This record gives sequence, structure tokens and C-alpha cells, in this order.
Amino acid sequence: MRHDGDQSESPITRDTLLAETWVGDGAMATLLHQWGVPIRTCYEALSVSMPEWVANVHKAYLNAGANFIQTNTFGAHKSGLARYHAEREVASINTAAVHVARLAVQEFLDQPHPERLGANRRRPLVFGTIGSIGGARAAGFGALDPDVQKEIGGEYDEQASALLAAGVDGIVLETFAEATEMVYALEVVRSLTDLPVLANLSPETIGVTVDGVPVAEAFEAMRSAGATVVGLNCRLGPSGILRTYEQITLHPGVAYAAVPNAGILQREDNDLRYTGSAEYFADIAERLWRQGVRWLGGCCGTTPTHIEQLALRVANVEAGAQTPILSQAEAKPRIEVRAAHVETPVSGAATIVAQAATKTTVIVELDPPRTVQSKRFLAGARALRDAGADFITMADNSLGHVRVSNMALAALLKQEGIEPLVHVTCRDRNLIGQQSHLMGLEVLGVRHILLVTGDPTRFGDLPGATSVYDVSSTELTRLVKRLNAGIAFSGQPMRQPSRFVVGTSFNPYVANFDRALERLKRKVDAGADYVMTQPVFEPQRVEQLARATDGLGVPVFIGVMPLVSHRNAQFLHNEVPGIAIPEDVLARMASAPEETATEMGLKVAEEILDVATECFRGIYLITPFLRYELTESLTAYVKAKTF
Repeated sequence: MRHDGDQSESPITRDTLLAETWVGDGAMATLLHQWGVPIRTCYEALSVSMPEWVANVHKAYLNAGANFIQTNTFGAHKSGLARYHAEREVASINTAAVHVARLAVQEFLDQPHPERLGANRRRPLVFGTIGSIGGARAAGFGALDPDVQKEIGGEYDEQASALLAAGVDGIVLETFAEATEMVYALEVVRSLTDLPVLANLSPETIGVTVDGVPVAEAFEAMRSAGATVVGLNCRLGPSGILRTYEQITLHPGVAYAAVPNAGILQREDNDLRYTGSAEYFADIAERLWRQGVRWLGGCCGTTPTHIEQLALRVANVEAGAQTPILSQAEAKPRIEVRAAHVETPVSGAATIVAQAATKTTVIVELDPPRTVQSKRFLAGARALRDAGADFITMADNSLGHVRVSNMALAALLKQEGIEPLVHVTCRDRNLIGQQSHLMGLEVLGVRHILLVTGDPTRFGDLPGATSVYDVSSTELTRLVKRLNAGIAFSGQPMRQPSRFVVGTSFNPYVANFDRALERLKRKVDAGADYVMTQPVFEPQRVEQLARATDGLGVPVFIGVMPLVSHRNAQFLHNEVPGIAIPEDVLARMASAPEETATEMGLKVAEEILDVATECFRGIYLITPFLRYELTESLTAYVKAKTF
């Protein structure tokens, strides 16, 4: 049945659609989780079972300045609800969600003195949200064959019909990883209504959707299929969405949207949180607005605070106010430091532990390439070795981005006479694959490994991929030590034990430092032979780490990473888990001219190394963007200081 909106009474005219700024709401599920709802709950069903909770989220965003909100129906189609055995409740859940959102808007309007009604002080609108069915199934569709079209078309028709019948002001199609599926969903929805439709793609990489269609071309196809507003949401984060918009041409007469998440998902034990402050989120929103994007909101991890900062920033820029990116912080006084005590390593420990007990040892991280072309990687490894690096370490598809296997590159480095140190993540392999992988490393003669939990796949190249996490990094440490004792993961004896030297990671910038330190001690108790920290950007933190790890009994390699630009510093600070950059460093990077920003980044790194080499015998340098000449310079700097 077609639900024709009376366009003469439509709450959105063409002029307001194109010219005015629309501030949307933020995340629903992640905010409810912060308020205490368990992770594996069917959040959409809460509109029926706990409507007051959902209403409170809506009202929080309205009070923050949103002038349109989305119903709590992202996964309320048959495929999404089937995971909770609620596939027969599509109509009732979607109807309830619209009712809850409408009541929240009315209660907001009934307040005696509402603080604001959004950027243009208009009556807030309610959009019915529909998420990708492909995303719900964790699989892409490619070219949609007739059988698939019929199946998912029925699901989109069912959900959209329920939302329209309940009285929404428009439809949002969001978090679509494939342009093909988006165009088909638009055709289905357009056959049901003339109301506005906001269509948001969620690309896997900057400038390209999952199925290889450039964003600009995808936008044109979406508009032809009936999208009123075209945009991007979720996966790329604030900076990634901004960079994508910077690479395409925005056309007059087209309404564009940007709905980024709060940053990158970070996992600490069973706690989930997102990087990126509300102020940073507003900074990026302002830049998007200046690019010509007029529909702005927040996706995963965003809160009413993010939306409030966004709404206030938009109001300021529309009024012509200039917002400085950073204020110059006062220089901090230099501190005095003392050398950290390093225990003598246990008998039988391998090179990295024994070496760090007697002299300064340098590990340099060099990212495996994202293509099979490894020439520059190998050139960098050779240059770093010649500069004095003792080990080259390689991440294991960090941040969920697909790269060449670090096992293969480790084998190449061994042929070059370069000692590799490979990261092993808990994310990508079940226990069968994990033991097989470790046995392969043993066969290759790769002894040094760093065991890490691994960033979730959701924001990587393949967001539908499964995150395994059969064990934690602490549990995996115990299992590897069993391999060293000649016992397989299954408990069966092995004919020959492995000889791994096991490292573990430590993030000094967590919210609860003491709790993180206790977790680190448990990892050492489980058998970790050495520790590598996330990069540190302030001398005070180096001293804190030296004191906190004194007596730990294993070498600690302090992380140092050269910054290459102010934008790079902002991205790392706001969107990369485990990294925090102090205000004075951000200010210094902001003050440096673009052509000398890299030199400023090296200077900051050298200042940290001046302190770090007094506190620790272990130095861990992280190479940005495969620019190995930077860490080559820092390696030589460390070796000259400690010769």
C-alpha cells in the first residue's frame, strides 16, 4: 500500500531542505548500553518493553539541540529481529518506536521553557530509521539477483510500511556498506511514499564503498533512485568522513549529510567505549558544514554532549563566529627523572629480554603493506636495521584493516638477517587457527611475539567479519607458555616444545590507570616476558610509567611515535584507541607551518626520548604511514645517546 505524504503540508520545503542546517540526534544503542542495558539485548524491542528508556534518549537529544530524531528501529526488520526470535514482531516494534518518538517530541514541546529547538528553532521531526539488511546478515550481496531482491525487498517493504503507517515525517536508510543494496532499498521505499528519504552509505575506506563504487557515483545513483538527502555515516569516523567529502565535489542544489560515529570503538575487558571528545566531534562537524554539508548528526558512541556541542558550533558558524581550533597552552616545566630498575631476566629468556637487561634496545614498528607490493616495506626494514634497530615489529591487521600477513613478512626479514617481532591478535583466529599459526611461526624460527586482544572488526575494512575472541590476551599468554612447556592447547603432549618470548601491551592512557596496572601484573603473572606500551607524548607520563613498573620483573619498552602534522595529531588523539596527546603538544603541532610540521613532530619525539632513555632500556618506535625515514632518524638518535 502506498503512503503518499501530502507535500503541500510537508514539514520540509525544498528551501529548508537545501539551505538550512539540520541537526540530528546521536546514538541510541550505545547510549542505552552506557545507561546499563546489556550488550546482547534487542535494543529495538525496548520501544515495547521499556518505552520510557527509549523516550529518555530521544528527549536528551532534543534538549541537546537536535531538530530531527530517528526512531529506535535500526535493526527492526525481519533479518535484524530474527537474531532475537522476534521476526514476527516487525509491525508492532516499528509502530511502538514511532509512538515513543512522537510522545518524546510532544513532551519536549510541552516543556515551559525548552532551552532550544535546534539550529533553526523549528519543530523537531521524526524520521523512521531502517538499517542495512546486508549488515544484519554480516554478508554483502554484490549484484542482487532476482531471488535476493524479492526476499530483501519484502523486508524493506514490511518495515517501511509500518513506519509510514505510524506517522513518521520521513525515512532514514543508514549504514549501507553497498551502493547496490542502497539503490534497491531506495526503490522499494520510494514506491511507498513521497516523504523525504535520507540515505547514508557507510564505506569501508575513504572515497570508495565496499563494492568498489566511488562515493560520488554512488550518490548520483542514490539520487536517481529517489534519495532526498545523500550522505555518509558510521564506520569511517569523523576524520574519515571529512576526508571523503574533501575528495569529492559537492554540487549546488544537492542536500548532503554526515553522521559519523564518535571515533573508534575501544574494548577494555568487557567495557566498550569510543575515542573522540565532543569538542573534536564539533570541530569536524564545523569543517563539514564549511564544505557544504547541512545535515549533521552522530552515530555509534555519540551522546547528547556530542550533539549539544555540534548544535552550538553550528549556531556559532551560521552567526559568523570564528572558532579557533586550539588555544596555545603554556609550556610545561621540564622534570627530573630517575632510571627505572630492571630485574635480571629469568634463565633461558631469549634475546630481547637479555639484551634489554644490559643495554638500550630499540624495537621499531613498521606496518605491513595493504597490497602485495612489499618493496618499500623491505627497504624500510633494511634502513632501520642499518640505523641500529634491534627488532622490527609488525602489527596483525591493526584497527581491523587488512594487510599482508606479518608471518610472511617475518620470513622475508629472517632471510635479510633482520630479527622480526610479530603481533598475534585474539580477534582473527579461533583456538585451532591460533595454535596452527603459532606452530608456523615456530617452524619459521620466529621467536618473539606480542599478544594483543585486537581491535573489533566493525570499523575495519570488512565490518561484517566475525571477531573471534576465543580467549583474552592474558589467557593466550598462558596457552603459549604451555606450548613452551610442550603441551598443546588441547592438553595433549607435543613432541617438541616451542621457544616463544612473549610480549604484552599496556595502555597508559586508560580512564583507570591503577586498574590497568593490575591487569598488566596479571599478564606478567601469566607469563609475559616483556611489555610494550602505547605511544607516550609527555615526559610526566614517562616518569609515571617508570615508577609504576618498577619491580615488575620484566623489561618495559616505552612507545614513542613521531607526529607528522596537526591533523595527524588530532586524528590520533580523538580516533585511535589507546592514544592521548596533551594540549601543549597539540598546540605546538597547530602552530607549526605545514611544511615544517614533520620537523616539529620529530622534535617532540626527541624530547620524549631524552627522558625515556634515562628511565628505560627499552624503546619502542612506531612508524607512521610507512615513513620509515622518521623512525630511522629517531633510531639513530637513540643509539647516539646510549652508545
